[in-house]
Amino acid sequence: MQRLPKKLKKEPLIDAVFEIRFTSAFPAGGILPGFLFGKLDGNKTIEQLPVAQLPQSLRDTDPNLQFAPLSRLDWKQFYINVGDRSVSIGFKHPYPGWDSFKSAITQVMEALKDPGIVTSVERYALKYIDLLPATSLREQVAFVNFDVTLAGHKLEEEAFQLRLEIPKDGFIHAVQVVSSATVTLHNGETRQGLIVDVDTIANQNSISFDDLLNDFSEKLETIHQANKKIFFDCLKPQTIIALEPEYE
Repeated sequence: MQRLPKKLKKEPLIDAVFEIRFTSAFPAGGILPGFLFGKLDGNKTIEQLPVAQLPQSLRDTDPNLQFAPLSRLDWKQFYINVGDRSVSIGFKHPYPGWDSFKSAITQVMEALKDPGIVTSVERYALKYIDLLPATSLREQVAFVNFDVTLAGHKLEEEAFQLRLEIPKDGFIHAVQVVSSATVTLHNGETRQGLIVDVDTIANQNSISFDDLLNDFSEKLETIHQANKKIFFDCLKPQTIIALEPEYE
């Protein structure tokens, strides 16, 4: 089995999000933000997002809007997006590390249990987005563990965008690799390079929220390790070495 780094000295991570999608007896987007605000400790603010201004009937019928966030809570070094059928937790740069992120996810999920609003869970997912800095397209292509030939042409130094869904270890890993990307972080910093986006999805076939929370810490560790393995599998050995990995 491949040994995975504990951390990278040259941290390429720019975003990480844990999300659940659920069913409820009524639209939860108007209730959960205030509930979480009162339940979670520490400094918090709430802002309404533009989708909240759209009619409820439109949000219910448009597949692109059903899971869209309606409001956002800024909470300590994290943010929580809340919709009628989804809740997601992310961090404000810099990344606080998996232990802190996992603790925040657990606190939010435990808080959601109390009002009994979430009746069943359709899926949960963990997404990590990394950006490997480089300006040369040839260098960006060389970062990735792939060999692409299309119409008899081998990809070597051309701009590209690749998306693939990989079923593995009970998850669906939606992997996107995008060259020549420019991103602006939460702190206003701008970075350029190659994006590696791994969204690891656990489809649940509408299990109860209590069943999701059963052994939830172990579920988080499992999905985190699965996501991490796919990310490092996407990189060539020399790319990992350049990121200065540290092992336990």
